[in-house]
Amino acid sequence: MGRPLNELRSHPELAGIEGALALRAARALETHGNMADLTQAADLAWRAHLSGEPDASLLFATCTDRHSVIQGRAQPFGTVTMEHQGDVVLAPIDPSTPPEMRQRLGLPDADTLRARVEDYNRQRAVARAEQPGVPDGKQFCRVWREPTAAELRARWEAEGEPVWADGDELTFVCDRPLPGAIVGPLFELPMWRVEDLLVLQVRVDRLSEAVLTYGFWPLDDAGRPAFRERPEPDGRWRGPDAPPAAPSRATNDDIEGTLVTEVVESRSLGEGRKVTVYRPPGHTPDERLPVVYATDGGMFAPYARRLDAAIGEGAVPRTVVVAAHSAGFDPTRGGNVRAMEYIATFDPQRFDAHQRFFIGELSSWAEERYGVSAERDRRAVFGCSDGGAHAMAVGLLHHQRFGHVISYSGGMPPSGHERWPDGGAPFIQLCAGTLEPQFFMATQAWAGFLSMMQIEHHWTERVCGHELLQWIEELPRAIARAFG
Repeated sequence: MGRPLNELRSHPELAGIEGALALRAARALETHGNMADLTQAADLAWRAHLSGEPDASLLFATCTDRHSVIQGRAQPFGTVTMEHQGDVVLAPIDPSTPPEMRQRLGLPDADTLRARVEDYNRQRAVARAEQPGVPDGKQFCRVWREPTAAELRARWEAEGEPVWADGDELTFVCDRPLPGAIVGPLFELPMWRVEDLLVLQVRVDRLSEAVLTYGFWPLDDAGRPAFRERPEPDGRWRGPDAPPAAPSRATNDDIEGTLVTEVVESRSLGEGRKVTVYRPPGHTPDERLPVVYATDGGMFAPYARRLDAAIGEGAVPRTVVVAAHSAGFDPTRGGNVRAMEYIATFDPQRFDAHQRFFIGELSSWAEERYGVSAERDRRAVFGCSDGGAHAMAVGLLHHQRFGHVISYSGGMPPSGHERWPDGGAPFIQLCAGTLEPQFFMATQAWAGFLSMMQIEHHWTERVCGHELLQWIEELPRAIARAFG
């Protein structure tokens, strides 16, 4: 189509055609052209619409909407859909589109479009409920068994929780007075109304092994998130075959060790950086305990509760954790500074500065102030998500300093060219959840690469999402493997 399309684009009579010819040209550009052709296709379709050509109005709306969505803007008319977690969803619709324009084009209003999409998804979910398993390549999918409000309330009362399992299916029920809700952070699918209840039913592969947190996150009347920051999940569900819950202190005040946050001045970063330090009960600098250097220290408190309980039970050796806080998101410094510091390809200069702080300044400070071990085999580096990618980078670049790498749900797969000197690789521990597909595949790729290279490692596969719960449960186990 390349040559005919080029001839069409430059045809001298294109600017003046109308009617059926304009409609045919618009269809050719919309179907076979590129993004730059959509504006011209919309103009041709509009001229065909003014000439009374059937279907021209819909083609005009489609070209206009596609162009808007590609440019990252809300679509004016609502013709563009996409897939999200197995559902068909409308791309965001611009509420400022005049109703008169829709009427002139013979297009339904936004509420009607949303109702049609929900009806389509409902039909697919009903059909899916009668079929076994989940679709190929998916770990979960929406199903629908058309429950009644009375059935749901009776089951809720019997279970004592607003979530329950039937085989490989989970049902979530919310009775808060909300226009709509999703079940975050994992199943971000709009709940469907059953009288005064909001309900979601999902089928999950290997559900009996799953551990997940959930919350009912509000949507507005247009189905958009009615929150600025993702809320903290307030519920938890654990399958009967899932790993046992890790022991934990109830609150930070119940920790038998100490958890303090200090500021380490860094010449490399040109600023002070907060560092949270966990020390087991009775620790003194003379002990020279093994140490874990971690990223994302601002979220370390729930880790400390599990680690402190595990040390108290004798399941984990006495260990100090030195967790540097991340820089977070700062638009004045380019946006996601955390990613810049943790992943080399984002901003090499910022990454190198953070490496100098994390490898040199932070360890020198911790050894002097807390007497942690400086021996390679008694040092570990830990991180999750982007921090997991950071831990792997540290294990590659500074393997002579760290005998252990604990990398959870890192999003950067190996290139295949990573190498350590003979006998110089650290012991690498990996973990990821099947319900965080991209992170799982990247972490699993590392496990496969390390196996191929015959490098000692430990790979834990869990049925969970990209969330804190799996990481805080697995870290004490990893420390026990490293230093036990």
